[in-house]
Amino acid sequence: MGNPTDLTVHPLPPAKGTDPEAVLLYLSSITDASKIREWFLQPVLSALVHNQDISDVAELFVHHGFPVNGSTIEKKVSAIALQLYEGKCVLLVNGQQKAVAVDVSQWHDRSVTAPEIEHSIIGPRDAFVEDIAANVSMIRRRIRHENLIVESFEIGNKSRTQVNLVYMKGLVNHQVLEQLQQRLQATNLDVLLDTTQLADLIVNKGKSFNPFPLFQVTERPDKVVASIMEGRILLLVDTTPTGALFPATVTALYQTTDDYYFPALSGTFIRIVRYVGLLITLFLPGIYVSITSVNYDVLRIQFMLAVAASREGVPYPAYIEVLIMMTLLELINEATVRLPKVIGGTATIVGGLIIGASVAQSHLVGNIMIVITGAVAIGSFTVANYMIGVAWRICSYALALLAIPWGLNGIAIGSAFILLFLCHIKSLGVPYLSPLSTWQFKDFFKDMLFRLPLMLHAIRPSIYSQAAKGTKRLSLQEGEDTL
Repeated sequence: MGNPTDLTVHPLPPAKGTDPEAVLLYLSSITDASKIREWFLQPVLSALVHNQDISDVAELFVHHGFPVNGSTIEKKVSAIALQLYEGKCVLLVNGQQKAVAVDVSQWHDRSVTAPEIEHSIIGPRDAFVEDIAANVSMIRRRIRHENLIVESFEIGNKSRTQVNLVYMKGLVNHQVLEQLQQRLQATNLDVLLDTTQLADLIVNKGKSFNPFPLFQVTERPDKVVASIMEGRILLLVDTTPTGALFPATVTALYQTTDDYYFPALSGTFIRIVRYVGLLITLFLPGIYVSITSVNYDVLRIQFMLAVAASREGVPYPAYIEVLIMMTLLELINEATVRLPKVIGGTATIVGGLIIGASVAQSHLVGNIMIVITGAVAIGSFTVANYMIGVAWRICSYALALLAIPWGLNGIAIGSAFILLFLCHIKSLGVPYLSPLSTWQFKDFFKDMLFRLPLMLHAIRPSIYSQAAKGTKRLSLQEGEDTL
């Protein structure tokens, strides 16, 4: 063990020139001192006060597994070290072949707080934390049913991190579940750091250059519960305040909890706004390059004159203009994410207002390009999942580059390749563009593009699991009126 400084060796009772009857070992940095006093030291001291033989108390620990969360282990250095690193204290007794390990861990976790990434206007205000037991308890608090299954795995040769699969028996896709179980058992890592690290190994096997996320990362228990009840599977990793949902589709990545807490019409409107933001982010830079460099005759002459007037004095072609502003936008986005919240807003103001105005006044870019950059930035901020937002921005750069020599034809060709690629990829066997690519238009219009009233999509979709097909998630008692 390398003689760690936090290793405590406590003789029971304190030795005075003679060998102790028992020795208590624990790491003080990850154990609860109050539990050690209550469960070990006080019984031993009480035995001493009553003139009892300490070996009898030691045997009580060993033979009866006292306390209740104790277990007997082999008296081997490797076995004892493993228990110590898990936050347990180990009791060694003279003359006994076994040792007792009791969980007295005290990990320094933060309390449950409001979501920091997936904000919502209404709805629950709790989010996952770094303690996997607390995360499972949030889910069990919402689903109190015997069909909620929690499977446990241990990943990491050095970290030995606990990993849980959470799903609903009777609704889960068994093919997806078997793939997850097999790939988790086949995963061989030294140290597991985050949920996304493990999820990427599961879906991409660590070899793919696919920019689109094939799993959905979330920190909201309410979102997890809604997904589990549709047949999806949750991956939880200890020490990580997020979970990963499998399988994932493009439409699922554009859904938020607010869509279901708002009235149906309002939820549909907000969801359509997000898709409009996607179209602006993906196509607007390339269209600007096309109409200013290749396809001059597409728009009316008055609009083209306005564009030409805004670019008066700009010393380089439009595509250089687009690349400069898009690069500046990415720098501002990255700075806003990485900087502390106290000065993050200042960086946005400096980058967006001061630099943008100065660039336009110095005729390095046109005024219309400033408007387009602002529209692209706002459109990219409407995405509900940051990972897929980055993927769409990469595609936007590709379409802008194709528009330089071929104009709108290049955008059409690039869009076709993006669509073919999205049709090709799958998330653990589920098509990424479901329900469109699987021709399930009923599910698409019920709860993917639109958000119909609850009674109009009371039957679960079959996108994620055929076992959930036709099952009801909402029903009225017989004889009641429909609200």
